[in-house]
Amino acid sequence: MKNLFVLFCVLIAVTQASAMDKPEFAGNCHCFQERSLNPQKKFAADKYLLTTSFNSFIAANFHISKGQIVMMKMKGGIDPDNLLVALYVARAEDVGLDNLLAILDNGGTWKHILESGDLQTAGTHQVIFKAIIAAGNNTAQAAELVTDQLLQEFFKISELEIVGLREKGANGREITLVYLLERYGKIEGTANDIFAMRSKEQKSWGEIAAFFGLTPKETGKLLQEQG
Repeated sequence: MKNLFVLFCVLIAVTQASAMDKPEFAGNCHCFQERSLNPQKKFAADKYLLTTSFNSFIAANFHISKGQIVMMKMKGGIDPDNLLVALYVARAEDVGLDNLLAILDNGGTWKHILESGDLQTAGTHQVIFKAIIAAGNNTAQAAELVTDQLLQEFFKISELEIVGLREKGANGREITLVYLLERYGKIEGTANDIFAMRSKEQKSWGEIAAFFGLTPKETGKLLQEQG
């Protein structure tokens, strides 16, 4: 951990002088007004549905409460993409999540962190680390890389299955919801058929969840006993 500690100290020194001029980060609002399917505004609850189901998925993967994730995003002002990558790196390398977030908050990058002498994981994690470094400052792309890896591990699916859905226009949160509905919905349906309901039939995610016998709130709670 020595190199990470040195990196943190250097970044603190560099940013301390300008800290007073740095505007406070207000954070993204996660106070969704629409949390249930409204036939008159069928897409209104989709953002909530995708967010709550994805937070549930992340909580189950890293064995933390969904509430803790929401609090870090809202009151901690932590960028959701950086939080996801940090959770993955912290688990893979057995390093403190707070240490990683502090480095990022003080001007560090994933390239700084992942190329430090402390992080030398071989195998699958190292492959993902290299891909994150190659993404540069594109944290959204880095988060998608981590999401795809988590999807493969959690649902025991292949990379080709994920690539197939992405080629059809699905993003990480949508793919997560698709597999939640495929595995836990009250009626049967394949991942491709489920996404086709959105991409071809133009149904809202709220309508699709309802078709599988779930409300948006219930969908967000599917994995809570595994968190």
